[in-house]
Amino acid sequence: MKKNIIALAIASAVAAPVAMADAPTVYGQLNLNYNKTADVDGSINSTASRLGIKGSEDLGNGLKAVYGVEFGLDAIADNNSDGKGDNILSQRNAFLGLAGGFGTVLMGRHDTPTKMIQPSDLFNDGAADVNQMTNGIDNGEVRADDVLAYVSPSFGGVKILAAAVIDEEAGEGAGEGNDDWVNLAATYGSTKKGLYLAAAWQDAQDDDMTVIRASAQYKAGGLVASVMHQDVSGDTAELAGTSGNFTHFQAGYKIGKFMPKVKYAMTDKDGADKETGFAVGLNYSLGKKTTAYIYTVDREDINTKGNAEYIIGMVHKF
Repeated sequence: MKKNIIALAIASAVAAPVAMADAPTVYGQLNLNYNKTADVDGSINSTASRLGIKGSEDLGNGLKAVYGVEFGLDAIADNNSDGKGDNILSQRNAFLGLAGGFGTVLMGRHDTPTKMIQPSDLFNDGAADVNQMTNGIDNGEVRADDVLAYVSPSFGGVKILAAAVIDEEAGEGAGEGNDDWVNLAATYGSTKKGLYLAAAWQDAQDDDMTVIRASAQYKAGGLVASVMHQDVSGDTAELAGTSGNFTHFQAGYKIGKFMPKVKYAMTDKDGADKETGFAVGLNYSLGKKTTAYIYTVDREDINTKGNAEYIIGMVHKF
């Protein structure tokens, strides 16, 4: 499974803006699964299904206007436990920007650089997603409103990402205490193949909260292996109960149409015991864009949702 699609689209626009088609592109995914939690009745879920449109316009002189609008799509729309009620659509990224030889500048609602630098998540969007296995130390997993961002061209494989979250009110996208952010990151290589290295620093200017994230991944042949570490510090984070650190390890190996995969998480939340969690699963490729999967995750000690879960489902990307 991939990282956020819009983030990849931005990276593509930076690397080769002239290659982006002028016509809008409609894209998305449907991800449906059966989830059985120990001691709880099973349920059918729509997990991070989405629908989006992206594109560009050639402005001449090597410039392009780039844009994207993406919505979460609840194909079930009968689960009130996520706080969205029966709403079929929910807001994800929405941006407008300018791309050229200088890189890409954009504004709107978007993932922060800290979130964008994570390696490929083999359990993306589901019960073992990054933000489900942090024990509350998830300040780096933010899709913020009021973003002004910049992504540089590649300099020998190195890219610089910078963003400011301007006048972000508490509870509006970036979360409580995170108004007026600054966020810097650097990446080397690509999550698609070979060695990938990345690091990010973000600081809430109006509050005492700092987030540092570093990640590394190696992908070659059928193997993908990665590690990501995040540290959150500051008085505001301590008061909110989100300070501390976590480390995630992942590995998967593709054998024909099969990919066994595993994730192991370690968390050290300030004022709490060190905790661990894990997930083990198997993907089966039904086609170029369709994957069946099965996995189990034990996150009882690092997430408030409790007992071990067992998930079987299918995702189709278009």
